[in-house]
Amino acid sequence: MSDRPLLERLSNLETAAAADVMVAMGLEAQVLAPSLQPLGGARMAGFALCAEGREGTDEPGLPTFDLDALVSPGAIVVIATAECGKGAIIGDNMVTSMVQAGARGFLLDGGIRDREALASGPVPVWCRYASPINAHRKWKYTAMGQPVTLPGIWGDVEIRPGDLILGDADGVVVLPREHAEQIVHDAEIHMRAEADIKTAIEAGEGRESATKSSRRLQHVRPLTAHAEIPEE
Repeated sequence: MSDRPLLERLSNLETAAAADVMVAMGLEAQVLAPSLQPLGGARMAGFALCAEGREGTDEPGLPTFDLDALVSPGAIVVIATAECGKGAIIGDNMVTSMVQAGARGFLLDGGIRDREALASGPVPVWCRYASPINAHRKWKYTAMGQPVTLPGIWGDVEIRPGDLILGDADGVVVLPREHAEQIVHDAEIHMRAEADIKTAIEAGEGRESATKSSRRLQHVRPLTAHAEIPEE
C-alpha cells in the first residue's frame, strides 16, 4: 500500500460515516461483528495484511515467524482463526515484533494473551477473548497473503490483502481497495453534512427538517440498483 495520504484521510474518518456510505453504495457486508472487541484504544486505520489458520489440521502448518516477515508500514494484521477457542494466537512478543516492522493494529476472531501489555501497547488489538495458553499446538497457520473471512454483523466479511481497515469505538469496517478512494471522499462529505445537521438541531431546527434539507448521502453513487440511502 503506497497511498499514505489516503491512509491519513482514513484515520480522520468515523466508522459510522464509512458504514453509511458503503450501505448507500450497496456494499452492505463490510462491518465486522460486535463479538470482536478492542483491548484498549479502539482507533486504528491501515491496510489489511491477511493470514488464516484452523484447529485440527493434519498439515504441518506455516511457521508463525513467516507472518512477521510480511509486515510493512501501515499494515493491520488480520488473522482469521475460524473462531478458534483453543487459546491465544498472538501475544506480546509477536505484537512487539510486528509493531517494530510498522504494523498499525491487529484484528482476529480468536484469542490473545498478555492482555495487559497489549491493552496498554502502542497499537490497537481487536479480538474475541484472552487466554493464558498458547493455541499453536492445536491451531496452525494455513495461508498468508490471501483473502480471509471474518464474522460480520450483516453477514461474513471478506477481507483481501490491501483492503483498508478502519476501527473506532463503534466497531470495525472494511473498505474494499478498489472503492476506497471514493468511499473516503464520500465519507468526508457525509461527516460534514452530519455536523451541519447537528448544528441545525442545536439551533432549534427539528431533526427531520434538518436532515432533509441537508440532502444527506445524496452525493453517494450506488454501485447497484438496489442500494438504499440509510436513514437516521
